[in-house]
Amino acid sequence: MISSYIITPDKEVSTGGVEQLGRWKEQPEGMLWLDIQSESLSDSRVSKLLEEMNCHPLAILDALRKRHPPKVELFEDHFFILYRGMSEVRSHINFDHQQIAFFVGKNYLITLHPRTSLGIEKELARGWDNLKKFSPMTLALSIIHYSAGIYLEQILSFEDELADIEEVLYSERSEAALLDLASYKASLIKLKRVFNYHDAMFRQFKHWDNDELPMDCAPFLHRINDVAERLERIHSLTQMYYDICGDMIDSYISITSHQMNITMRVLTVVTVIFVPLTFIAGIYGMNFENIPELHYRYGYFIVVAVMLFMSITMVMIFKKKKWF
Repeated sequence: MISSYIITPDKEVSTGGVEQLGRWKEQPEGMLWLDIQSESLSDSRVSKLLEEMNCHPLAILDALRKRHPPKVELFEDHFFILYRGMSEVRSHINFDHQQIAFFVGKNYLITLHPRTSLGIEKELARGWDNLKKFSPMTLALSIIHYSAGIYLEQILSFEDELADIEEVLYSERSEAALLDLASYKASLIKLKRVFNYHDAMFRQFKHWDNDELPMDCAPFLHRINDVAERLERIHSLTQMYYDICGDMIDSYISITSHQMNITMRVLTVVTVIFVPLTFIAGIYGMNFENIPELHYRYGYFIVVAVMLFMSITMVMIFKKKKWF
């Protein structure tokens, strides 16, 4: 699906499809936003359309790959931004990610993505009056800003989920909570990796000299910094929550190990006390005719007294060592 939006110098918005490109090329004074949604990004028609818009071949190659790390690249007359957006929020930190490519020129913006983009949908929902105020660069930054805002909102709400998990972790349902934490760690490390790329990408963006850019970015510096700060915050939050999940798992394992050690210590004490008693009982329980003590009148009482003495002595020793 291809949607096009042309904003004329008179701030009129014309919507349509690929048929509007000819009109815009004849009068390129206005701004063009070409939004391409294609499940098959390797479609030759998409590649041909991008070539007709004078997008760089290397940028087209990266944009059409199914998986490519986020990046920002400069070309002679346009920017190329590869961003990891989302098409659906499944849970607090579980997203249906997708790659979104931005080709940003002086008077055009091309967005390429395989499925519905929540950031683009949110931008379109703001209405045409708001769209008229944007330039191609500010529109691209706004889409990324809204997409990052969805990430941020979901990640912040994950803190309440962690608090609930912490309460359940030390209850009878601890095994289920432990599995949830392991799943959260796997999701967080993926997010951390994605936003590590985004953070590095916009730090690189901010440190470029304005003279080497294909267009003057001084008017967009505040927006660039705003998006960079939001992406950096998401990266730091994912790192923090990843560490918290790891600490909770380690704490649970430590407590469980300590409880197991206490149990094993009690069992050891019981074993140490009863092994010698069992040994004595075993000796005098053997069916031999010639066991002199068996015929001794006070033999039973002496053996019982010895066994009690040994038991009490060992209990006192373990008590002194504070084993129970």
